Amino acid sequence: EPRRQRVRLAPLECPQMHSTTFGVSDKLQSELQRACGSAAVGGLQIHIRNETFELGETLPTVSAPALLKAAITPLLDERAPCYLLLSLQSEWALASWVPDAAGVRDKMLYSSGREALRKAFASLGSLSYEAHWAGRGEADVEALFAAPTEEKATLALMTGTERLALEDAKATAVEAASGKVSSASLAFPLTAAAAAALT
Repeated sequence: EPRRQRVRLAPLECPQMHSTTFGVSDKLQSELQRACGSAAVGGLQIHIRNETFELGETLPTVSAPALLKAAITPLLDERAPCYLLLSLQSEWALASWVPDAAGVRDKMLYSSGREALRKAFASLGSLSYEAHWAGRGEADVEALFAAPTEEKATLALMTGTERLALEDAKATAVEAASGKVSSASLAFPLTAAAAAALT
């Protein structure tokens, strides 16, 4: 009869949830303040480095979506995600550039950082539009700024908190429609017995 050996297994290490808190570099903070207080800035390219938002490029003010698209196109690296905070005729938009070829870690980092960046900017100004671009064909500045006039009027009457809630609801709807849901919550149906036990 073969002899049985006891094998001692190493304890399982459970990965801990990592909640990222993003900082804002001094250079980006001063450029954000300058952008909100002046018409001289048409946009900012923003990167995440060491869990800190950092300024990439500053774009000049332009008067037409086609000119803004021409200015941002060279900034869209097929492997490196970034955020683009864009201004056109005194309205601001946040575009997340997260290309399909980017690494999984970068995709997760930029997905989780979008809300933090939106909040950092909200203290200085209001974002009227938001988009998520994964390919150059999706990077359409004209479509980004082409909201119906009725929606613009409604946004003007909302508080900053209401606008953030609406933007979040829109982003969730877009993600759900594309099958790319990044919500951290899950819903499971309850059996009758489980529902009774909860009451």
